[in-house]
Amino acid sequence: MLPEAPSLVLPAALARLDTQSCIAIAMDSSQEFKPLRDAVQSALVTVTRSINTLANEDLQFQRTVHPGVATRLDRNTERLLQLAGGVLKSAGKLTAQNAPELDDADDVEIQWRSIVDVIDSLLEKSDTCLDEYTGLVKRKDAPTVETVRSHTS
Repeated sequence: MLPEAPSLVLPAALARLDTQSCIAIAMDSSQEFKPLRDAVQSALVTVTRSINTLANEDLQFQRTVHPGVATRLDRNTERLLQLAGGVLKSAGKLTAQNAPELDDADDVEIQWRSIVDVIDSLLEKSDTCLDEYTGLVKRKDAPTVETVRSHTS
């Protein structure tokens, strides 16, 4: 029988965070963020270990032998696709990339290049933000009217 995957429960407020909110949280309450980060990492490690105990062939066998397992796998696959689609849409908005639609599990393989492009852009933007936050790189401010006038005079 399949092991029950631990649930990853995050505060509902996390679903509504944008980049500026994340930076504000990191700056204002790094002490409050550490326990949340530790809980998320711990849950992800547990889930990853559970997943790695099953081979793909075992899933097909379990689907055949246990119809309830097939139903749970289908339900969890649908949920993961929804979560991945939501992450891609959010990342696409932040990076001005078109997020691919994930209607079924095959779309992950079909749309792989687009998925990688969106996530890669997000990671690059995150890296730049972290560099700016730590002072490694100075933030590029938008030119003001006074700056433009001084350069044209």
